[in-house]
Amino acid sequence: MRQTVSVGPLPRIRVGRISGDLVVRPGELQRVLIESDHALETRLAREDEESLVIGDCRGDLKLWLPADAVLSVSRLAGDGNIQGIRRCELEEALQDLVAERLTEALILGRLAGDLRVRAVPLVQVRGEIRGEGRVREVERLEASTVVGDLVVEGGGTVLLGSVGGDLRLPAVAASLRCGRVGGDALVQGGGDTGVVLGQVKGDLELLGAAQVYVGSVEGDAVLRDISGGVELGRVGGDLDCREVAGQLRVSHVLADAVLKRVHASLEIGTVEGDLSLQADFPPGSATRLNVNGDAVLSLPAQANLTLRAVVGGNVSGADLGQELGETRLLSLVYGSGDALVDLRVAQDLRLQGGDHPRTSEGAFYSRVWSWEDFEQEMKAFGRTMTTLGQELAREMTRLAQDLTRELAGAGGESSARWSEEVLRMLEEQTRRAQERAAAWERRFARFWPQGGGPRVRLRFQEREWQMDPERLYRMLDQAQRAAAEGVAGAMEAVERALRNLGLASSTEERWRASRGPAAESKEEMSATQSAEPASGTEPRKPTSSAQQSGWHPAEQPQPVAESSSDPAATAAEPEREREAILRMIAEGRLSPEEGDMLLEALGPE
Repeated sequence: MRQTVSVGPLPRIRVGRISGDLVVRPGELQRVLIESDHALETRLAREDEESLVIGDCRGDLKLWLPADAVLSVSRLAGDGNIQGIRRCELEEALQDLVAERLTEALILGRLAGDLRVRAVPLVQVRGEIRGEGRVREVERLEASTVVGDLVVEGGGTVLLGSVGGDLRLPAVAASLRCGRVGGDALVQGGGDTGVVLGQVKGDLELLGAAQVYVGSVEGDAVLRDISGGVELGRVGGDLDCREVAGQLRVSHVLADAVLKRVHASLEIGTVEGDLSLQADFPPGSATRLNVNGDAVLSLPAQANLTLRAVVGGNVSGADLGQELGETRLLSLVYGSGDALVDLRVAQDLRLQGGDHPRTSEGAFYSRVWSWEDFEQEMKAFGRTMTTLGQELAREMTRLAQDLTRELAGAGGESSARWSEEVLRMLEEQTRRAQERAAAWERRFARFWPQGGGPRVRLRFQEREWQMDPERLYRMLDQAQRAAAEGVAGAMEAVERALRNLGLASSTEERWRASRGPAAESKEEMSATQSAEPASGTEPRKPTSSAQQSGWHPAEQPQPVAESSSDPAATAAEPEREREAILRMIAEGRLSPEEGDMLLEALGPE
């Protein structure tokens, strides 16, 4: 049955409940054509504006409306297909909905099926979409909750509360803000696109953006061509980030990280796996990294930076010429050293590219800076990196609140529920950040002594070492044990080297005092049973500063001359002592750094 009603300009058509399908097409100017299975009650109402009111429809309904009409439907039980009018407002739809070529907006409440939209400037979903969504050529999309997948092609601004499945934005022009993605997320933007994502449960692939802000990615994260800065809270898989013009900050990467063509400052709290980094390191920039696996650092051809690192494994590189020993502090200066690179690498570090670095001792030794300054810097670095996640969590809290306010008109209670979910996630992330902060302190504890005791600065000719007193005591303990176990000359070699370094007798006296009379008598007995007699050289008296603290060496000590009635024994004694030191290194009693220091202090072969 057909009915025709004449209406004025900019008409509003109000329809009650529709138990079947709805089809809307553009018709003749200022006329409404109604087609249904049964006759419908219609009337013209004048309230704030003139409206055509159509009663409930028990079957399917077809409407031909003026192009400038606004259609309002309270409930649609079947499918909907709406095209060619100005605006459509649908409070509830129980099946699928298609909307095309609306000149103003599509406003939805709750949709139980799928949504298909094309060429609509504004799409606003106040409730949830239970199915999937596919939106094309929209200037602005606002949706509180999409349970399934969502694809947005040719979107300008996209504002989303939660997407339960995958999110795909092959071409977003202005901005994307989304609280939660339950699956994977693919975003392709441009040089002016801002991207803010609270939580991605799957993988993230982001190709092209101006600014990127992501709270958490449970899978892998791939980022390309970012013209501004990037901030990432937590990446549960691998991180692959290339061509970033702005600052890059990442709280935690649980697997490997590959960073290429980074052009500004860089901070990563923790990379649990391996790291490969290639960056420009521009003057004035600061790069701070904590890597629990291996690290490969590719430097520019004309590097201009200061590299400081704590390395648990080997250090190698083309310009170093050979591998360095394990567990060392490393400081290298390239060019004028205008950029700063701080690293904590638990395993091996490999340096690639760059000019020949310069240090005060040459390329094969770590340059030693102030232990006190270094300790404070590394502790501050640890606190900064592990609180980075907390800072991002606070920012994500603000994001959740902002999104809730912005989606309040388009989401109602579902926006509030999404906000609560995101806030719970952020609280968990903050707790994990606090645990990582405590773990950081435990990991670094082995690089400095506990208790804040004084450190010894040892200098011999052109070489310098710094270490805490406990390491000196440990070397004497190891020397005593080695002598008792048959390593001839072990105790004499260590004592002679320490005296040559200017520690005089105060080191030995404090060491013996700390061990007690019983240990001292046992030591004398072991020395008596040794195959070779101990050196009879009297130690030099300590300087006034050494008398006060017992730990300050002379400015430039010289080897102490030994005397012996047997010239052959005197000539053989240095060789025996060097052999004792080398044997202690081979047996693991001394670290390579400690052995290097003692051999240097004993003098040339």
